Amino acid sequence: MAEKTRFKGTILGKELTITSSESQAHMKAVFELANEQLDHMHQAAPKLDDNQLLTLLAINALSDQLNMQIKRDEKK
Repeated sequence: MAEKTRFKGTILGKELTITSSESQAHMKAVFELANEQLDHMHQAAPKLDDNQLLTLLAINALSDQLNMQIKRDEKK
């Protein structure tokens, strides 16, 4: 099993520390992508608060994951 390390990142201006088996570079890219998507969502819907934006981000990520899983299952 891969060794887990701590990673500090910032989402919506708030610092978070998470434990992950992914590389520091990978986690940095994940946080950057999340913040990019949150910025786009905020520009599209400026009345949404941080919790609403984070909920939409999670739902979008899970939807993407489900679509990738469906495509992978169809190839089998």
